[in-house]
Amino acid sequence: MVVNTRRCEIEIIREILSLATRGAKKTQILYKTNLSYTQLQEYLSFLLNSHSLEIEEAGNTRIYRTTSKGLETLKDINKILDDLQPRGSY
Repeated sequence: MVVNTRRCEIEIIREILSLATRGAKKTQILYKTNLSYTQLQEYLSFLLNSHSLEIEEAGNTRIYRTTSKGLETLKDINKILDDLQPRGSY
């Protein structure tokens, strides 16, 4: 079976939630995920609306942080993606 090397939406969500566990600025997430600004806005909006991310105001800086719901989602995504990884021959 040939597997596409491009990231799927779930992998991108996992990456964003993982980065935000320690708190991350939008530009940090943008550069580390290698998304366009428009793409990042869509993912952040989705994750904020689903209460998986929250925004902390620190002076003039907005910090994105993964919520407890987001941490549970991240744990579930990691489990699913790990289960789908090919193992040795059967």
